[in-house]
Amino acid sequence: MCELEEVPSLAEIPSSLQRLVIAYYEAGLDDGFQLGYRASEANYEAQWAAFAAKVRSSRDKPYDELCEERGEAGRADRHRRVLQERGIDQ
Repeated sequence: MCELEEVPSLAEIPSSLQRLVIAYYEAGLDDGFQLGYRASEANYEAQWAAFAAKVRSSRDKPYDELCEERGEAGRADRHRRVLQERGIDQ
């Protein structure tokens, strides 16, 4: 359609054509909603998968290493000190 062409309003077209236009509009809304919903679900699945991978990778690491990774050097040192005081080998 050319920019100079005038688009008739919904009230200016016959009622049979109005129903068709509205049906296409509603179908487009529904399709857009479904596409958005699927994209959102895929996004959540990706986030949960990344979280699960992080949990799996951290479960085999010693507590002091996890503290170091989080930037909690003081907590890691205290943990090492407690283990040393109690004679626990890692």
